[in-house]
Amino acid sequence: MSFCCLVILSLIFALPSISFATMVGKNQPWKVDTILEHQMEATSIESTESGVTTGLRPWKGQSNWRHQHHLKNVHGILNIFGWGLLLPIGAIVARNFSKFPLKCDDWYQLHTLCQTSGYIVGAVGWGTGIWLGNSSRQYTLKAHRILGIIVFTLATLQMLAMWLQAKKEDECGKWWEICYNVLGYVVIVLSIANIFEGIGNIRSHAAEYWRWVYMAMLIVLALIAVALEIYRWIKSKNQQMSFDDNDIDASQQI
Repeated sequence: MSFCCLVILSLIFALPSISFATMVGKNQPWKVDTILEHQMEATSIESTESGVTTGLRPWKGQSNWRHQHHLKNVHGILNIFGWGLLLPIGAIVARNFSKFPLKCDDWYQLHTLCQTSGYIVGAVGWGTGIWLGNSSRQYTLKAHRILGIIVFTLATLQMLAMWLQAKKEDECGKWWEICYNVLGYVVIVLSIANIFEGIGNIRSHAAEYWRWVYMAMLIVLALIAVALEIYRWIKSKNQQMSFDDNDIDASQQI
């Protein structure tokens, strides 16, 4: 859905330039070739004889800036929603709803849905960021780019491990589960760090807004995770006390 919106909005931004070129061709057909030549040569236009050519470059630059600004917003939103929200939710589901402290029969399907959706959405956002970095000289953020590549690589390995998981009865099943869990938490930590790195690179007042929005999301997730951990600890203590009471009763009967 997000990718389709991206394509549609890209086409919408391209329509004004097509309409403008068509209007110029109809009104002043003898100047179209001159405009194209000046665009391909990328030289400054000093001639004041044609008002169309002097107004075309600023408009085109403004349109390109708006298009890149839109892609940057799409890049940030997809990464926040994919890497920064769905992956932590999938980890919370796997830890707390498999067997203990809460049991849900469909926990694995929900975990797989969150992880797969987060990976797909995050991969689209990552690809958008790579395209922006390759197409814009001003969008060369080395730390953000390197972290993004590391996150995408580790997330890809985790997805392969999830779909090619070893059976628990095998000898490597235990080690596979440990590596899978550790890799998942590493991906989540690096994703959160890279999201804040990307927000810090925004040169506008919107950076503070997005920082607080994502911090609010993380606070909600953290509160849920802490509440579940407290419930896990309380339930485990109650079970341990019940086991001790049963052992005492059994020893007294003996």
